[in-house]
Amino acid sequence: MPQQQFIRATDLDQAWSNFDPHEPLPSGSPFYVERQGNPIGALIRALLRRHLQPPKYFFSGHRGNGKSTELNRLVADPAIQEKFFPVKFSVRRLCDIFNLDYVDVLLAIGAQIFVQYTESGGRLPDALLRELDTWKGRTVERLTEKGAVFATGAGFDVKAFFLSALAKVQTEHSSREIIRQELEPRLSELIGKINDIVITIQSREKRQVLVVIDDLDKPPLKQARAIFHGAYSALVQPVCAIVYTVPVAIFFSKEFATIREHCFFLPNVKLHTKGEPEKRDSVGYATMREFVHRRMGESLIETEALQAAIGLSGGVFREMAFVMQLSASHAIERGSERIEIGDVRHAESRIRSDFRRILTEEDYELLREVKRTNEMRSVDKLADLLHTLAVLEYTNDENWCDIHPSLRRLLGEES
Repeated sequence: MPQQQFIRATDLDQAWSNFDPHEPLPSGSPFYVERQGNPIGALIRALLRRHLQPPKYFFSGHRGNGKSTELNRLVADPAIQEKFFPVKFSVRRLCDIFNLDYVDVLLAIGAQIFVQYTESGGRLPDALLRELDTWKGRTVERLTEKGAVFATGAGFDVKAFFLSALAKVQTEHSSREIIRQELEPRLSELIGKINDIVITIQSREKRQVLVVIDDLDKPPLKQARAIFHGAYSALVQPVCAIVYTVPVAIFFSKEFATIREHCFFLPNVKLHTKGEPEKRDSVGYATMREFVHRRMGESLIETEALQAAIGLSGGVFREMAFVMQLSASHAIERGSERIEIGDVRHAESRIRSDFRRILTEEDYELLREVKRTNEMRSVDKLADLLHTLAVLEYTNDENWCDIHPSLRRLLGEES
C-alpha cells in the first residue's frame, strides 16, 4: 500500500481497503500500533552488540501477528542502517512457499545480496565479477545438460542468472528439482560465493551485511522442520548477520531449545486472563481498538460490534483485519453505512466454517483440552493447530494458550 494511501477511512469502502490482511506496514506508517511485549527493540540491540562471529537470530510469532511490519521497522532503524547494509526479502515472493527447500533459501540469500547491492549502486570489483561469471557459466552448463533451460547470450550476466534461477524455483517444478539436484552436492561452493560477495561488500561499504528473511513461517510444517531442523548447520554458514522468521510450532519445539538464547518471540495481544475468557484485558482491548480507529472513523462501527470484532480476532492483527474486511463487506452488501453486530457475527460464521473444513476428530480432542486447561502441554501435538491459528499462544509471566475465539461455539455444539 503506497504511503499516500494510509488515510483514515471515512466510509466502509475505504475501510475495507485499509484492512488488507496481507500487506505489512512500512516503517513510519500512521496505521502502526505499539503493543506490550514487543521484542523488536531487544532484537535491534542484540544486532548492534559486538559479535565475534556474525550472529544468526530467529524471530517468531503466530502468522499474521505483525512480524513483517516489525521487520520493516528493524531494517529502517537508523542505528541498523549505520552499522549494516540491510538486505530484506520475502521467500513467499521469490520461491514456491508450498514447496520450499533449504537450497532455495540459500540461493535466495545469495541472489538478493548480489541484486540488492548492485541495484543500490554498489559495484563489485571486476576480479570477483569474473569469478562469479565463471561459476555461473559452469552451473548453467550443468543445469542445461540436465534439462533446465536458461536464456544465455548478451546480457545474461550473474544478476540475470540469479533472477532466472529464482523464477524457475518459484514457478517451474521440473527446473526447481534440477536446480536443487545441481546445487545441493556443491553447496559449499554456493556458500563460498555468498561469502565472497558478503566480504567484498563489507570491505567496500565499511558496514556489515544483514540479511532479514521474511515469511519463513509460511511453509507447511513438514517443510519448515526440514529447513530449520535438518539443515540448520547450512543456514548459519553465510558470514553475514541473518534474521530468520520461524514458525511458532518450531520455535517451541524441543529441537529448537538449544538455540533459545538466539530467539525472539512477538506475542499476540492478550485479550483476557488465563482461564477466564469472559474477563477482558483492558490494555489488550485498547490496543486493538487503536488498530481499528487508526484505519477508519469511529462512527463506521457500532461499539458492540467493535467489541465483538476484537474478541473474535484473538489478539492477532491479521485476524482483526480479516474480521473487519468480512464485516465491512457484509455491511456494504446490505446497504449500511456502518458495521453492526450482525456483520461481525457473519464474519465469525465464515471463519468458523473455514476451520470446520480442516479440523479432524483428533484436533477437536486437543482443542477441548486446550479450552479446559489453557496449557501448552504437548507442542508436538499442538503444532498443526498453532500453525493454522486454531490454537493461539499468549504470555503473562509464563506462556499459555487458548483456542481461536471462533471455535468456542463450535466446541459448544460438539459437547
